[in-house]
Amino acid sequence: MADAAYRVGAPVGVPASNILPLERDTKIAGPAVTVETNNDLVAALVALNRAEKGSVLVIGNAVNGPAGLTGDIIATEASRGGLEAIVVDGCVRDVAEIRRIGLPVFSRGRIPVGPLKLSKDQKGIGVPGAVVQFGKATIRPGQWIVGDDDGLIVLNEEDLPAILEQAMQSFKKEEALVAQIRDGAPLGDLFGIEEFFERRKEDPDVDFNEHVASKGKAI
Repeated sequence: MADAAYRVGAPVGVPASNILPLERDTKIAGPAVTVETNNDLVAALVALNRAEKGSVLVIGNAVNGPAGLTGDIIATEASRGGLEAIVVDGCVRDVAEIRRIGLPVFSRGRIPVGPLKLSKDQKGIGVPGAVVQFGKATIRPGQWIVGDDDGLIVLNEEDLPAILEQAMQSFKKEEALVAQIRDGAPLGDLFGIEEFFERRKEDPDVDFNEHVASKGKAI
């Protein structure tokens, strides 16, 4: 999806590389319901209460203070409400229970302490529905969160049709390419890599993606 978005010229938000799913083989996609928690459990619960089926609860956190911003109770309610996933710019706790619940959860890590146990100077007042800074990405309510084992990306809803069309085209080309490699064709020959390498000596600005596309391939 990320490559397809870049190919169609759509903006792509990329949060921090260490915001990853608790479980392997995780794939999610849905519109964001955001909350700037500031380690405020009440704000997170309000956002959860307002979240609609199929949405992704996006929990930002602009203050310092080590706390698990999602645990088994929030995950249970999110699962009951039919949410697609929870993504947290911070830590979670009750990991074993969350795994049993089966709701996809992305986070930076794990910690046993909840936000209610923090000191006053480590907490603020949260804002449901806020625009949140999520790692290196800014996420607005309604933007789409797409994620898998590689991490998360943020897309605008209006760009999805073009992105999905491009993704399907690229998938078919990549599938065919992998089949050719498995059948014994060298990747360098399929890409014409030596040809491109010589061209680049003469023109350092030559585009490799365009070269690969001219061979009917995708990468």
